[in-house]
Amino acid sequence: MQSLRRGLEILRLLGASDHGLTIRELSAALELKQPTIYKLMATLVRCGFVDKSERPVRYSLGAGVFELADQYWKRSLLQHAEVVVRRVFEDLQEYQPTVVLAEAPVGEVETVLRMSPERPGIVERPRGRVMSPYASACSLAFQAFWTERERREYQRRHPFWEQGAYLWDTPEKLEELLVDIRRKGFAVPLFRTKNVYLVAAPVYGGNQQLVAVLGASMPEQEIPQDVWQEQVRHVVEAAAELSAAE
Repeated sequence: MQSLRRGLEILRLLGASDHGLTIRELSAALELKQPTIYKLMATLVRCGFVDKSERPVRYSLGAGVFELADQYWKRSLLQHAEVVVRRVFEDLQEYQPTVVLAEAPVGEVETVLRMSPERPGIVERPRGRVMSPYASACSLAFQAFWTERERREYQRRHPFWEQGAYLWDTPEKLEELLVDIRRKGFAVPLFRTKNVYLVAAPVYGGNQQLVAVLGASMPEQEIPQDVWQEQVRHVVEAAAELSAAE
């Protein structure tokens, strides 16, 4: 227990340091002998919670700490997002919506939460359900708000002429759409081949980093324009609520 407590104290000290700390600095801060600190650091480095740099030897937080923080953040986001997805579904229920939260953990846009008319009382957590790159409002929103490098890599894996031309004709028209999404701050794509109502809005985490997209779709039907604008507002405000919470 004593070693565990000391290890946690070391992590806190490293977290507060901009450039890492030496064994001597840690020894002085914790009032422990340097051989004791050295043994603790060797264990923390081996477990991935601390990184060690050479010349001079300094220690800083390792990837293991950030992985734990990322897992905690994702669990917190999903718990809050479940409440938001359910509320948006209930707000739009008259129009038989499907409401989703999408993430792109490895560069592919995946549904992580979903609520639909088929199971109206249940927030599903699908596994490995990848969204269409050019027919999904969530995928289009990711492309609009990703960095240029992320967008190019995604489109390289999903060639436009094979997967998107039937919807958007040319890459130039797709780019016009993405520019419009960035300008508005949310996606409401209008397909030339089908009458469907789609909306998706970005969710941002710390440092304004894009972490998810909240989306909703309504099947082909006639929705008055003023009513549709109200539905769009519901989704955009819900995504902003999730961003503010994160």
